[in-house]
Amino acid sequence: MPLSQALRKLTKAGLLMALTPRPLPQPVPPQFRMDLHCAYHHGPGHETDRCTALRHAVQDLIDQGLVHLGQPSVTTNPLPAHTTHAVSHPTDSMHPSTSLSLTSIFTC
Repeated sequence: MPLSQALRKLTKAGLLMALTPRPLPQPVPPQFRMDLHCAYHHGPGHETDRCTALRHAVQDLIDQGLVHLGQPSVTTNPLPAHTTHAVSHPTDSMHPSTSLSLTSIFTC
């Protein structure tokens, strides 16, 4: 989940608040981007999804047990269903000289 979406959800849940806006740093650092906006800082400088302070705030909530990431679920897994049909090894149809062993591959 992008940090911007996490900020919206955590703010709505009352677990996180955006920071109080601060004046621009003087002098303005060269990496400071006036064209980008951070919703957590209420100001320019970087994107919300790349905000280190927000990333740490979310991690603190996880460490405190206030936010749970949830466990993977086989019922919501988007992967296709798998069958239990096994494919037999074609040893009878292969000629002995065409098979390779891992030791012959790695010892070259």
